[in-house]
Amino acid sequence: MSRAGNYTQHLTGRLLHMAVCSIAAGGMMAGVPAYAADAPAAVTQDLYEDGGVEHWLPKAKDGDLFAQYVMGHMYCKGKRVEQDYHKGMRWYRAAADAGFAPSELALGTLYYHGQGVDPDATKAARWFKRAANKGYARAQSNLAALYLGGGEGIEIDYDRALHWYRQAAAQGHTVARYNLGMMYAHGLGLDASDYVAAYGLLSPLVEQGNAAADELLASFAGEMSKDELASARELAQELRAKDRMLVALDQRAAAR
Repeated sequence: MSRAGNYTQHLTGRLLHMAVCSIAAGGMMAGVPAYAADAPAAVTQDLYEDGGVEHWLPKAKDGDLFAQYVMGHMYCKGKRVEQDYHKGMRWYRAAADAGFAPSELALGTLYYHGQGVDPDATKAARWFKRAANKGYARAQSNLAALYLGGGEGIEIDYDRALHWYRQAAAQGHTVARYNLGMMYAHGLGLDASDYVAAYGLLSPLVEQGNAAADELLASFAGEMSKDELASARELAQELRAKDRMLVALDQRAAAR
């Protein structure tokens, strides 16, 4: 395997682990996507400040999708209950079967890690894709990571990885933006490496103190000409606006 391939495989495994853990561990404290009409528009409070099972179970039994998701989280993480992946999975599935994307992502996480079930990357991908198709950035990033690294039952597919990282990065997902920059830097899913696009994607992360982005950008910036650096800095300004990201990247590709 090439140096780039080894690097990609190592990076994918590390970042996929980080990404798929985020929803199960701390993702509940983040904003809930607007399409999840049965959930609050944003969740910033402690989910358990009003109580544990006694508060959420009646709502979950009444079919409240967010409550079912919380119950799944409680059992899978052992929050105010004894940890029980099987019970957690049942509650996640109840909401996932109704199309609730955070629960679809959570089920994919369980299948990927083999928590409460045998590890199954293909089922993980299936659940990630259901949520990804609804526009859920975390699921899009996780699905991209599976296509980037491959695995049992999952063929490496750089085109699909690139597509889903683009979709997630355009929503401001930091891990996706970093991996997208990495793919452009190594030319994965492209005809050739595009340091200008990679620089444009990574430089805002570097300014935010992202050490991994800083290291990656430094690995190729020295090979760029003055004109390329100027173009990259100009592109970086365009890419700061999420609603301009995909358009700017497409325009960059068309101009090459």
